Parts: sequence; C-alpha cells; structure tokens
Amino acid sequence: MDPASLPEQLSVVNEQVLNSSGRSVTAAVSLRRFLCYGSESATYSTRECALGIESALALMQLIEGGRGCEVVEEIRRSNLEGRAVRANPSLFALAVCSQHADCRTRQAALRALKDLCRTPAQLFTFVQYKKELRQGSGMWGRALRRAVTDWYNSQDGMSLARTVTKCKHRAGWSHQDLLRLSHMKPANDSECWKGVQEAYGDKETSEDVQKVFAYLEAVEKAKRCTDEQELIHLIEEQRLEKEQILTNHLKSKEVWKALLKEMPMAVLLKHLGNLTANKVLAAASADVAAHFKTMVASSKYMNVIALDTKWCLQTIDTRAFIRTLIKSHYLAT
Repeated sequence: MDPASLPEQLSVVNEQVLNSSGRSVTAAVSLRRFLCYGSESATYSTRECALGIESALALMQLIEGGRGCEVVEEIRRSNLEGRAVRANPSLFALAVCSQHADCRTRQAALRALKDLCRTPAQLFTFVQYKKELRQGSGMWGRALRRAVTDWYNSQDGMSLARTVTKCKHRAGWSHQDLLRLSHMKPANDSECWKGVQEAYGDKETSEDVQKVFAYLEAVEKAKRCTDEQELIHLIEEQRLEKEQILTNHLKSKEVWKALLKEMPMAVLLKHLGNLTANKVLAAASADVAAHFKTMVASSKYMNVIALDTKWCLQTIDTRAFIRTLIKSHYLAT
C-alpha cells in the first residue's frame, strides 16, 4: 500500500530525508516507520534496538522545521489508532518533543502525555527517556511536574488504586519517586493510596474512599495469604489481577481459574500458551466454554450500543495487530 493513499496528517510529505540505508524518502514516512517499530529503515527487525536521536533523524528534521505540534499529533494518532508494533518509540519521540526549545511543541507534548502513557510502566519509561536525553541535568520543571500530577489526578480513586498496585516500579522509577519530584497533591481524598487509613482514620469517609480502603486491604491480604480458598475469595470479590498475586500462588490452577473470570482478552492471549501447557485450560472444558460465553456476551453488548466492527475488535485488542499487518505493506515501500 502506497503511503500517499493514506490520509496525511503531516503537511511535510514532500520533504526528503536520508534513511539508514542512504535512500531518500519523505520525512513523514520515515517518522511513521520510527513510531511503528523504532527504525526509519524499511526493514523490520524482531530485535529491539536502543532508541536515540541518531535513529530518529526525520523526527528531528520535522521538529527543527517548525512542525513540532504536527509531529506530536502524529505521535498521538499513531498510538491511539494502534499502528505501533512497539510502544517505546512513541514514548521516546514524545520525550524528545517535550524538551525541545519551541514552547508550543513542549506544551503539546505534555498535553498528550495522558493519551500515550495509559499505564504506570509507560509513564516511567517516558520519564526515563527524558532523563537520558537531558544527560543528568535538571528536568523537573513546572510543566513536567504539572503533567505528572495531572496524570495521577485524572483517575478516580479506585482506578488509581488498581493502577499503582499492579505496577509499582519500572525503568528505575517508582510511584514514590514521581510523587516526590512532582510535588503532587491529590485532587480528592479517595486518590490517596499510601497511608490513607492513618491520615484519614479520624474522618468520616465517603463510600468511594471506603471502597478504595477495602480494595487496598484485599491487595495486602493477598500478599500474606497462605490459604488458597481465601485468596480465591479475595480475587473474586475485589477483582484482583495477576500482577497483584504472588508468584507462588500462580502455580495453582484454581487461582488461575479465579483470575480468568475477569481477565481481559489481551492478557488471556498473552498467557494462553502457559495456561494451555499447565492444563489450566483444556479443550472443550467448562472453563473454556464459560470464558467464551463471556466474550460472546461482551460482543453482543457492543453491538447493542451500536458500535461498528472495528471498535469491537479494539475491545479485544486485536485491532492493533490487524492494523500492523495492513501498515506493513506501505512501510516496506
């Protein structure tokens, strides 16, 4: 598929750059290749290479040419539409834009932070890229502190509790680091997840805060729990997820079966090989049938609310895979 046949978001398609192979291609195509798999080359490699300025020449050319805001929008659109095979190139490109000399480019990049960094792991990776690009110099200015604070405060208490207990640290950063460096203050009581009972024990708490308390208590109990049935009860009652369960407990088939009841399709596909090898899922078993019925019911619900097929595909996280296959045709041209 010719890239010219796709809707153009960048108005710089006629600008040429030399890629790593020495060939002249448009800057827009080179940028899309980089955002998709981390290289401006037309050849995709399964081996993930380290990202750096030298591997993103088109990105730098477009930003230096005064197209920074358009680049940020292309990064955002590429990520949200599931075009990328790998997530890190988009985060690296956003980090580059977020510290460019152009004020509008920096502001646009930090506004897009919430859209691209949907998980703590992605947020930690973004911050680490900024640190590497700054080469040890100060990076925690007011704009970054506000962006990180908004990332936490934009989530409701329960969503935030689930998020931070699933991924506590990554890429050398933790939530404690980001909260300390961003000088964050919670938007409301339900968004305080550490020391909340001590800090608010004497106050009359709302129903939302009580739900967060109960959830965090269940997460802590799951860490210390030695009784399998009690752990299964906690998983089913509070919808705990795999990342919140100790490795030793994941050796149990019954624990996995409890996790499967609320497991998202993308996570199920990721662990499908192990689940089958360990005979947690067996062909034509009742557990497989129950999970399939849940999938069918979910699909019917999506149809009822008048979402078309492509958005149904997105709910089971296959749209990104399908788009990647389609895009591979023009990326190779």
